[in-house]
Amino acid sequence: MTHRLHRPEDLRRLVHAMILAAGWTEAEAQETAEHLVLANLSGHDSHGVGMIPLYFQSLADGNLKPDAKGRIRTEAPPFLIIDGAVALGQPNARNAVDRACAIARDQGVAIVNLLDSHHIGRIGHYAEVAAAAGLVSFFWVNVAGRPPIVAPYGAREARFGTNPHAIGVPVPSGDPLILDFATSRMAHGKARVALNKGEPVPPGYIIDGQGRPTTDPRHVFAQGLTGDETLGALLPFGDHKGAGLSLIAELLSAGLMGAARIDEKPEKSWIINSLFGVVIDPARLEPDERLRRRRIDSYLAFVHAAAPQDPAQPVLVPGEKERQMRAARAEIGIPLDDETWSQIVAAAARHGIDAERYGS
Repeated sequence: MTHRLHRPEDLRRLVHAMILAAGWTEAEAQETAEHLVLANLSGHDSHGVGMIPLYFQSLADGNLKPDAKGRIRTEAPPFLIIDGAVALGQPNARNAVDRACAIARDQGVAIVNLLDSHHIGRIGHYAEVAAAAGLVSFFWVNVAGRPPIVAPYGAREARFGTNPHAIGVPVPSGDPLILDFATSRMAHGKARVALNKGEPVPPGYIIDGQGRPTTDPRHVFAQGLTGDETLGALLPFGDHKGAGLSLIAELLSAGLMGAARIDEKPEKSWIINSLFGVVIDPARLEPDERLRRRRIDSYLAFVHAAAPQDPAQPVLVPGEKERQMRAARAEIGIPLDDETWSQIVAAAARHGIDAERYGS
């Protein structure tokens, strides 16, 4: 399938205009647009502007409401618990993480639980936010409001969401380390990108509704099923390791506090995330910043010096690939396949916006 290149600033303006037209505030529109376009710039198209049609479908179904706002349930440092009220996810989660960072700077550590937010986007984004504040962070997220889509190890049907984890470590002398991964072998959104492009996924990533291996991404989308077919599943990464991490993410982020879980009956088209996080001030662990810098830098130099299997592909540490992609796409543009762009155009049109005016 063909694609078009779009300038990042054009996509930011388009998403900003769409969010405003749908009834959200200027601040919410700005945060959402920045988040989604940064995901595309980073190479994570599964969590970029292609999510907007799904958000707007949730809006049309009455599951996502512009007047919904998260509210603090408990703020007793170091603990912070926020009821997300199924509000727009990117501003919801950014508020929770910013508050947690403020607590961590004051107390040395913060433990945050955002409950029942609408889809909060790329989890690594929040690790970057904490790292920019000089803080170490760990985040676990569940995915509810939709049918299970990831099979436990050894199972032929799904029981988990993609339940991502993210860890951020600030590096005093440079860019932070950002580890961000789904507990499935591929994010559901990456399967959506493959479906929109009309491309197969790699072998070993998906099983169909009968538990058979397949490379056809339609098997993990209800709208892709035909006849009496049943929904298939993504497979966990690392077999029992990814499956175990997924189970833990479900319990930590949602299960302990009674937030929406993946095993509860889904309603219409929403995506609900709950986030559990720990944010730490590394200065409480080692007050001497020069020592922290020296220790981190020396180990990163050791890792980078490993002989690569392919001399043309040097060894990278977490976060470097995304930063390289951002530099490249900032220059050449963000590619959107025709199907994804047509979905965005249709969603914009329903709110009186001509998306083609923002095309490159």
